[in-house]
Order: sequence, then C-alpha cells, then structure tokens
Amino acid sequence: MKTDGINFEHCRNLFLKGAYSNIYFLVEKRYEFIKQHINKEQKGIEFGAGAGLSSIFLKDYNLTITDLCTSYWLDLKNIDAQKTEFPNETFDYILMINVLHHLDKPLEFFREAERILKPAGKIVFIEPFTSLLMKLLLKLSKHESFYEKISPLIQEYSFAKLSKSNIDGNNSVAKLIIKDKNIFEQIFPDLSIENIHYREAFIFMNSGGQYHKSPYLPLPKFMLKSVYLKDRILTEIFPYIFALGVYFTVRKK
Repeated sequence: MKTDGINFEHCRNLFLKGAYSNIYFLVEKRYEFIKQHINKEQKGIEFGAGAGLSSIFLKDYNLTITDLCTSYWLDLKNIDAQKTEFPNETFDYILMINVLHHLDKPLEFFREAERILKPAGKIVFIEPFTSLLMKLLLKLSKHESFYEKISPLIQEYSFAKLSKSNIDGNNSVAKLIIKDKNIFEQIFPDLSIENIHYREAFIFMNSGGQYHKSPYLPLPKFMLKSVYLKDRILTEIFPYIFALGVYFTVRKK
C-alpha cells in the first residue's frame, strides 16, 4: 500500500519478516529512548504512525496508533494531529516519530496536544536535526527540505505553502523549536521542553533507509554498537556539525 508516495506496507513487512541488522538497530535505539519516557500502564496515542512499527516494538503497551490515511494496520484512520476530536485530557502521552516536520502548522498541533494530554502528560519526539552534515545530505539527496528563516511557532507559518511535494518535510522544525525554547514556553506556559538528546550520525547514514532505500554496508551487531558509541560522542559534543536526529520530550505541567 502506497500512501502519499511512500510504500508503508513494504517497510512494515520488512520489520515483520526480520529487517536487516543496520536499520533494525537504528529503529530499536529510537524505541529504547521512547520506552524511557512511557510505561505500559499509561494510555498513549501515536500520530503519523506510518508503517505502524510501534505496534511491533511497543506491542505490550496501551498505545493507539493513527495516521492521516487508511492503512489497515492502524487502530484509527484519517486522524489529523492538528485537529482531533478526542476529549480533553484523554492521554498520558503522545508519540511522534519523524512527523512534526511534516505538519502544516506545528503551532496548531501543540495547542491540540496541550488540550488532549492529561496533567504531567508527555509528547515524545524523534525528529531530524539540521546539522551541517544533515544539510549537506539533504542538498545531495533532494529528498526533503529545510527552512530556517521562518519560525514554525508563528501563526503565519504554513508548510503547505513552502513544501515542494506531498512527501516533503521541513527538517529544521525541531531545531528551531529547541533553539527558541524560551519563546515556545512563553507561547505555551503549561508545556516544557525536556530531555534533549542529539543522536544519529553514521549509524543513520549506513542504515540502508527505512522508506527510501540507500546504499549501505551490512554490519554485525558488535560493529553497529561501536559505530553507535562513536556517534554518541560526536553528536553530543558537536551536534550542530554531526547530529542527524534529535530526541526530546515536551511535558505538560
């Protein structure tokens, strides 16, 4: 099943049948971060679930997976993260994996998230980070875009007006929100940005791609662990040079 130009079913089947070690290791590390900030007793929702990998990696969790499409593995279909019909204070957490940078109006999403989260609830984000390395990769691949001269937190921001295709994304959204952390918390005094971790350099570049295939060198797990540890050092010390991803949470007070 292709949704908006992305073959989600291919990716899902890849993981159901046993994905190759490089991409599995990368995705597993993402879910390790997520599991640090949620638990099985909490009620959660994922927006933009795509291939529905959370139903594989978080299968024992009380998580509802949704997307703005009709893929058969979704718990709820055609759900817009920027405007849901859920009652106030429904969820303990919201999960967003590489989704925020695709939203037309992130400001509207945060307003909606603030409304449907319970007090002390969290949003857990995995997002691209436009370091110098990421900008170079984006320019070479022409896969997605980045726009750093307009804040995603202003009402006038509309990615639909900036995007070049229906699978485009503004990879600088998370970077700008974190950079303007004080502005974010002025706009949303009941939300707080926490647990910022810069991740994914060469472990991402050699993953082979999740939805879009790219060349890679297959590595055994012990070598992947070595690359991952080197990545951790590079991305934490020099995030604006090497980090291709950022993991963070937003907590409702």
